[in-house]
Amino acid sequence: MTKLTCITTTYNDGPVLLTSVQSILAQSFGDFEYIIVDDGSVDDTLAVLAGLDDPRIRIIRQANDGLSGARNKALEQARGEYVCFLDADDSRPNWAFAAIAEVIARDAPDLILCRGVLSEIRGNLGPFYDSGLFGQIADLCPTGLATPDGPEAATLWPLAQRLEPQSANKVVRRDLLLRGGIGFPNTHFFEDIYFHTLVLAAAGRVSFLHSPCFCYFRRYLRPQVTATAGDLRFDSIAVAKLTLESFARRPQFHLPAYRTAVLASCLRIMEWCGNSIGHPYRHAFGQMARAMLRLIDPLYLHLPDSLPAEAGDLTALRRTLEGLTDAA
Repeated sequence: MTKLTCITTTYNDGPVLLTSVQSILAQSFGDFEYIIVDDGSVDDTLAVLAGLDDPRIRIIRQANDGLSGARNKALEQARGEYVCFLDADDSRPNWAFAAIAEVIARDAPDLILCRGVLSEIRGNLGPFYDSGLFGQIADLCPTGLATPDGPEAATLWPLAQRLEPQSANKVVRRDLLLRGGIGFPNTHFFEDIYFHTLVLAAAGRVSFLHSPCFCYFRRYLRPQVTATAGDLRFDSIAVAKLTLESFARRPQFHLPAYRTAVLASCLRIMEWCGNSIGHPYRHAFGQMARAMLRLIDPLYLHLPDSLPAEAGDLTALRRTLEGLTDAA
């Protein structure tokens, strides 16, 4: 069996796609397949794909169905023991797959969570957004492997939940996805928090890889779809509801610190969307957020008087809830 499947989706990315492709084909570890899903491109992306000639690449073409649908299509056809993802304009250092393979051989994990780096507009590199959380995890878990019955599990899982839900930071055993029926929420944006939450909750062995294994390029001249101020931001509410409802069916829902960390990670995305959505949509966004909070399991909103730090800042969470429920 192929050890690793890497998945990239593209929609009208054009030559930018080569950023991702070239970084994958340059990997020093060679036991992988690379699935690229063209999600209905109508520009020079088609010519870029036609020019790719490598036996490790498989190209899947589909009518435009969105990022979640494209990733799910690739998951259906993946052959690797483990799967990972990379957006079309991001990259991996050439040691990434070798480092991942080493962790797989050592730990046989269900899930690997990796550090990343952030590339700014002038090309200068810095720590990714969740570097501080990875530092806390390294202190608590020096072996790099966590299990639900381990001594620090009650702390590590809420901390891991609060990591950035970026798809490139995780490598998942494909069998875990198949057994759990885990994928991305079709037709929705802000899909990563849903996948992140379900995969982490289902994983019995989680490894943390502190060598940076991806580089996230912060777009400025060509902003991400979800960085616009338009009505696509309403999807953050729908995906938060799906995530919270799905986690409420897990046994970990009854662990206060973990449950609060899941709520905080969902509300963080909603708050970001609510603060930056266009003014004409703001009132409706507030109404929809309040309606969603009334529909989730009420135990989410019964916040305890105190929580361990790994669950997040309880005071900030209360402010976020008040801001969302008081939005006009």
